[in-house]
Amino acid sequence: MGSVNPAELPRAESALWRALTLMGRRLVAGLEQRLQAAVGVSVPDLDILMALDEAPEGRLRAGSLGEMLGWEKSRISHHVARMEARGLVRRVTCAEDLRGTWVETDEAGREALIRALPVFAAHVKEALVDVLPGDEAASVGKAALRILDASPATACRVEIDRLGADLGLRAVEGAAGPR
Repeated sequence: MGSVNPAELPRAESALWRALTLMGRRLVAGLEQRLQAAVGVSVPDLDILMALDEAPEGRLRAGSLGEMLGWEKSRISHHVARMEARGLVRRVTCAEDLRGTWVETDEAGREALIRALPVFAAHVKEALVDVLPGDEAASVGKAALRILDASPATACRVEIDRLGADLGLRAVEGAAGPR
């Protein structure tokens, strides 16, 4: 019995897709195991806590938080509700328009973030940075941003631009050329 390959997709291109997605899943799964064991938080919890920590005044509108993470409105709402029930974050009605909601880190969330950051840093170093020589790491970062930039999704634009700046890239050359 022969193997099935997606129509009009050469085997090497299919393998590239599978390798990238498997790499991402394994990196996240390894971090998930380490965070749960050491701190009792999940990778999505950490994503939210880190985003709030970097935000002005330590808070973001729920919609902005979802956009930054590339999450749909219902996912951010449900996850923030679970984190709020655990005392990691709190939702506050936006006084300016009374329609929006701010998400802020609570004291337990700050403590969890402080304990999680060394776990995160060790995982990134051991599972990614130490595996790639400096020139390859820069190439992988640039390639990841090029792929993100070429994505038709409009969410995460601010985050993609921030990551480009953090990686020292002034502009990412996507499918449409330089931005």
